Amino acid sequence: LDRQSYLFALSGLFLLLVLISGGFKYVINMRKGALGERLLQRLRLDLFSAILRFRPEMLQRIKPPEAATIIKDEVEPIGGFVGDAFVQPVFLAGQALTALVFILVQNVALGLIAASMILVQGAIIPRLRREQIRLGRQRQIESRAFAGKIGEVVETMAEVTNHGTSAVERSQVAQRLELLFGIRYRLYGRKFAVKTLNNLLAQITPFLFYVVGGYFALAGRLDLGQLIAVIAAYRDLPSPVKELIDWDQQRLDVEAKFQQVVEHFALNGDTW
Repeated sequence: LDRQSYLFALSGLFLLLVLISGGFKYVINMRKGALGERLLQRLRLDLFSAILRFRPEMLQRIKPPEAATIIKDEVEPIGGFVGDAFVQPVFLAGQALTALVFILVQNVALGLIAASMILVQGAIIPRLRREQIRLGRQRQIESRAFAGKIGEVVETMAEVTNHGTSAVERSQVAQRLELLFGIRYRLYGRKFAVKTLNNLLAQITPFLFYVVGGYFALAGRLDLGQLIAVIAAYRDLPSPVKELIDWDQQRLDVEAKFQQVVEHFALNGDTW
């Protein structure tokens, strides 16, 4: 091929690969969505079937608004996570590994620095988020109880009016709202503290690249073009690593929510 034909051939190949990539993404996203929705449909049907199998004395322990909230809202994140349960970590790990291998090829020392910081993030951030998961679980339990309390008051509104207990009910609801505020405030503090630390760790690596890589370049042990290539490649590394850590956080959250649902619908050893 001459120069112009070669240019057109490469451009056409690029366009073909873009179309193929778009087709893959469309098919994968459609199948992920279908998988999540089918699992969510089956899970909700199983939970409703579990209610139908409860004995009368067990039904008295479950408030209708709580059961409706669990079946309708609390299992929603489980279905949304199933589609990304396997695709997301493979995709993100592939991105991170590609950038890391490129950095290692350019300079082993800088590659080891990047790998070390990734290991530090992977070890510290999930540990700090355990308290965040515990608070999230506590918030979910209290929110469920709050919904049950509201439903109970609405169902017995005639008795509340007749006995003049509106002030008592208002005080109890205010206490529950104050408790929810305290849990949410602690959750926000933990969440943004972890995010700040994660961003700090992500910015330490470029600092080390500038210091160590700059020293190697001045000492003649590293080509300036290689240093620029390493810094450019690192721009593609923090994002998939952060998303992988977020995926693990979401996995733990979904696992905790699923356990709560199982515990709530498996009273006195009854399972579904």
